[in-house]
Amino acid sequence: MDKDEVFMKGYLNTDIKITFLDNLHVVGMYVSYYYFNNVIVIMPEYTHDDTRLLIPMSAIKSIEPYLGD
Repeated sequence: MDKDEVFMKGYLNTDIKITFLDNLHVVGMYVSYYYFNNVIVIMPEYTHDDTRLLIPMSAIKSIEPYLGD
């Protein structure tokens, strides 16, 4: 995925689903993110000062709004 494709501002503060190349996925609401060195760093909705989700760009298959199963 290209950096520009990763997050649109419309995805923040809404439920999203990140699917990895092995088809596992994570669902949650994210309030902030940043990108560095080909890694996305996501701060979840309920977070402490040290809570971060680091995801290498090469591991991501898709990012989309989560509408429930």
